Amino acid sequence: MRRNAVLAGATVLALGSGTVFAPSALAAGWRNISSSALKYDGSLDRVDFASKSVGWAVGASGSLFSPTARIVRWTGTSWTGQTSPVGFAPTDVAAASASRAWIVGYNLTGPVSVYWNGTKWTQVSFPLVGLPTQVSAGTDGAAYAITGVDVSSGGPAAILRWTGSGWLDPQVPLPASTSIVGVDVRSRSDVWLAGTTSNGTTVTGLVVHYDGKTWKQIKVPGSLGTPTNRAVLTRIVANSSTNVYVLRAKQNAQSTNALLHYDGKTWKTANVPGTQTPVGLSSDGAGGAIVIPATSTGKTTYYRYDGTTWTTAHGPSRAGTLTVGDADARPGTTGIASAGTSNNGSSRAPFIEYLG
Repeated sequence: MRRNAVLAGATVLALGSGTVFAPSALAAGWRNISSSALKYDGSLDRVDFASKSVGWAVGASGSLFSPTARIVRWTGTSWTGQTSPVGFAPTDVAAASASRAWIVGYNLTGPVSVYWNGTKWTQVSFPLVGLPTQVSAGTDGAAYAITGVDVSSGGPAAILRWTGSGWLDPQVPLPASTSIVGVDVRSRSDVWLAGTTSNGTTVTGLVVHYDGKTWKQIKVPGSLGTPTNRAVLTRIVANSSTNVYVLRAKQNAQSTNALLHYDGKTWKTANVPGTQTPVGLSSDGAGGAIVIPATSTGKTTYYRYDGTTWTTAHGPSRAGTLTVGDADARPGTTGIASAGTSNNGSSRAPFIEYLG
């Protein structure tokens, strides 16, 4: 339920309700969460919560030729490891409830999707060409996934909807040469998509909203470059229909890394601090958003935007190059958890950090 995130460590740090998410709390609060479920050489890339006591984080260990999915479940009191029915590298996770969750990813045979029914993970066929990149779900069980080829650069992409037993193309009406790469699902009647469309000369941004009956296209003003030199809208987070954030990554385009804010009528652009390409976007649980740069050194970096100003915060000291792939607000609390990896030479150490 990403408003696209401590949990306490499996080992014994209990989760409280946290403190009010103010700039001072942001600056002081991110801390490491210890858990025996994170004792492996590999990555942790995505995290998602369905409720205060239900959530998952996913990553991978092993090699490209023989990946092992690492699934870590938040039970309400601890993080515990789970086993996947198939070897693959997860790219995203979405949780709707204690009995409904999805993980998408890939292995050498192609796309992989597994579904949690409350008892076990089961592999489910994932159709269409390309690799799954994002999945999002609402608490009512509605779920959508994005798949594509080089979607980070605006390549061909497709949209899939969960039917209750498998994935189906929902036939979203889109302009020609459109690449949808971001998705946020609030419910089956409140779905948000983001991407780019091109007329062959100029690339522009596009947001699409589904209200349960029809798909409405919302143009994002301004040019994102040309088909060969473009910026890309990579993530979308809908706090409400009048409070939507979209992350723009400049790639090689003559543009800027920015957070775009839609208030239901107009767009506002806020350039992202720093020079790193932003890779993560999540709701801060208080109407604002958190943007995560591609990498950090020494300490993780988090940029929080409250609709007007940016605040920068850092996590605890760590060795190596640090990559935080995702964060998610924990419903019913003011806490936020992030999932990341410390890359130090030939070894990788997964971690969870928590604010609140």
